[in-house]
Formats: sequence, C-alpha cells, structure tokens
Amino acid sequence: MVLGSGSPPGVRRAVVGLAALVLVVAPLLLGWHWAKLGWRDKHYNYPGTPTGYTQIVNRFGQPCSADAHAISMSWPAADNGVTYTFSFHKKLGGYPTEMVANKGGLSTNLDNDVYGHIQNKHLSQYTKSGIWGYYCRYIDGTTSWSTHAFGIAVDISASYEPQGQCYSTVNTNFASIFKNHRWRWGLDFCDPMHFQYAYGY
Repeated sequence: MVLGSGSPPGVRRAVVGLAALVLVVAPLLLGWHWAKLGWRDKHYNYPGTPTGYTQIVNRFGQPCSADAHAISMSWPAADNGVTYTFSFHKKLGGYPTEMVANKGGLSTNLDNDVYGHIQNKHLSQYTKSGIWGYYCRYIDGTTSWSTHAFGIAVDISASYEPQGQCYSTVNTNFASIFKNHRWRWGLDFCDPMHFQYAYGY
C-alpha cells in the first residue's frame, strides 16, 4: 500500500506509528539475541594482564610454547566472507561455557567474553579480513619476541588497519570491548589491527 495525501488520516497515523514502533523495538530484539542463545559474560578466572617481558614470561611461559597455541577459534570476516581460524594461549580461553566447548583452557576472556560482546552488540560487521593470532616470530625489525609468539595477541581487520597507521577506520567500533577485558589496543603505538593481553611491551 502506498500512502499519499489522499489516504485517510487515521490510516496514515496508524502506519507511521507502527513504523516508529518497529524502529524502536527492532534494535532491542537484535541486541539481546546472542544472549538469548545462551551467551553470558562471566569474566571467569582471568589472568592478570602482565606489564613488561618478565611478567609476560612469568604469567604465560616462554614464547612459541605448546600452551601459546593450545586454543583455537574461528572468526568470520564481514567483508569477504572468509572464516579465519587462529590459535592463542590457553589462559585466554577454553573454559566450558554456554557458547564455547571445553578445550582445556583456564578462562573465557577471548573466545567467550570478548567475542560474545562483539556478537551480542552486532559489531561483527566491523571485523574485516585479516584475522590472526598466534605466530612464532619477533617484532618486525627486532630480535624481541612478538606478543603473538606468546599467544596473547590478535590482529583484526589487518587489510584495513595496517601497521604504521596512527588512526583507526574499522576497529574503533569495538576496541572498547577489548579494553574492558584488560587488552591493550595497538593504536597506542600506530598498529590499529593489533590487540594484546599485555602492557609495557
């Protein structure tokens, strides 16, 4: 039905009112559906966020260890439809929850809580291609171990947020979720794709 100036006022008011109701209610319905499926943000047994190399080793062990890539998860990219599977340290995920199968880990920080928040707030539309986790390597141009080698770093939207870029075009939409779960955003050092569970390094 097309409403025009000739439509009865009562019909026009009813349709406009219905449209307004949909605009108000729809986001509310969308906003809680992930939680309705069973997700809960439990903040279970998080390890303290280390500061500096010594604390990283004391908390997570040596770089490139089996623990550093003991947990894996899959994360689809919104722009190209590719699902990226990456691994990370067991202390950042794996505890059995409503949404994550038990993989022998100690906490739910990354795979349940961070990812769950992003899904629940419908921010997955902003996670773009280039999603990486554990990688046994040095920081570019140095002989110091990358936080990726400890399994405590994740790169997201790498195709859009290159290292050396001192602003964010994509990840700014969900960076606060990582920060609220004790992660540091690499935008602090012009690496906006990068999130790490460590400070001072």
